[in-house]
Amino acid sequence: MTDNLVIGCGVVGLTTALELLRRGERVTLVDSADHAGLGTSFANGGLLTPSMSDPWNAPGVHRHLLEYLVSSSAPLKIRLGALPSLIRWGPQFLLNSRAAPHRTATLANLELATYSLAEMQDIRTRHGFAFDASDDGALKFFRTGAAFDAALAITDLIRQHGIDARTLDPAGAVAVEPCLAPVQDAIVGAIHYPGDASGDAHLFCRAAARTIADLGGRFRYGETVERIEVRGGRVIGARLVNEIIATDRIIVAAGVASPALAAKLGLRLAIKPVKGYSMTYTPDPAAPMPRLPVIDDGYHAAITPLGPRLRVAGTAEFAGDDLELDPKRVDNLGQLVKATYPAIADDATLATGKPWAGLRPVAADGRPYIGPGRVRGSWVNCGHGHLGWTLAAGSARLLVDLMSGVKPDLDPSPYSPCR
Repeated sequence: MTDNLVIGCGVVGLTTALELLRRGERVTLVDSADHAGLGTSFANGGLLTPSMSDPWNAPGVHRHLLEYLVSSSAPLKIRLGALPSLIRWGPQFLLNSRAAPHRTATLANLELATYSLAEMQDIRTRHGFAFDASDDGALKFFRTGAAFDAALAITDLIRQHGIDARTLDPAGAVAVEPCLAPVQDAIVGAIHYPGDASGDAHLFCRAAARTIADLGGRFRYGETVERIEVRGGRVIGARLVNEIIATDRIIVAAGVASPALAAKLGLRLAIKPVKGYSMTYTPDPAAPMPRLPVIDDGYHAAITPLGPRLRVAGTAEFAGDDLELDPKRVDNLGQLVKATYPAIADDATLATGKPWAGLRPVAADGRPYIGPGRVRGSWVNCGHGHLGWTLAAGSARLLVDLMSGVKPDLDPSPYSPCR
């Protein structure tokens, strides 16, 4: 039996620990927060969506850079103070926005996402986790013909690789989600993805942490790994403030903190934090609730029903590690709710809104890093960007297969940390 130390208690670290425990390994998890799932997993969009596997650096993104610098309403915002930190990463991000590498990343994410949803279903069945999960699919709608046409190109690509994507007219969109009826005239077209799912990632994290503890896993909350100890070319432990935890293997799954840790293992991970916002509302129980997540392509944001709550999440902001809430960005989300569900978003509902911001770990080439580091006993599972919740279960299975010497069900090379 091998000792494993997982750094990070978000959805990626927790699913990795679950998979290790399932195979009879010993696991300790370390996180600087007081509980599991308090970072980027806390109030994300709740989407489990293979249909959204395309990275954000879509072809032509460079044409919008000036807008991203000056507009507070742009779906992607670049703060001037963050520019120095993007000097090396930014050109890589733009280089990978060319058609060929963007297609490569989309297909790699798509394969992993499809695999991951099956793994997530297995976890739900095996452990009976309850996290306001829904398997009713997702709906993306468009307010302009140009946006709809652009989305159809990606839709054709993912259809060719097994994703069920149904193109709809405005009436068809309302048939799938009746709560859109008041804005039907503003909809040009829509795409329904029946295979997508949703759920509250934070509730999942809490359930996973309880199960990990029941299975013998140990948690070290409120602790920070200051250094990874290496001797004779292999990992021997992790140094905390007051002690060293001895271990045979270390798995870096610490989101935006991962590059600094991985650098000590000889890896240069091209990951930068991209801030996302969400608002969580509690509508009147007597009001009609949407039945599935709806993505407004124009706002680059999603509205997801999570049990009795409604969460709107989106926007992307390059602001370094700053988690301060920008009132204008928060207001954009409130405007989206009113523009999409005017019958639900009355003043009483909007008054219940709880704002939040988290840092997505975005890789410059749009693919996560999953696999071995350059030092024996070191492994990484990070850089999932906006797809962390979608890719977590599959990434865990892929990583632990590699750690165990088992041939994975999918090719690991697109996600290699040494690529």
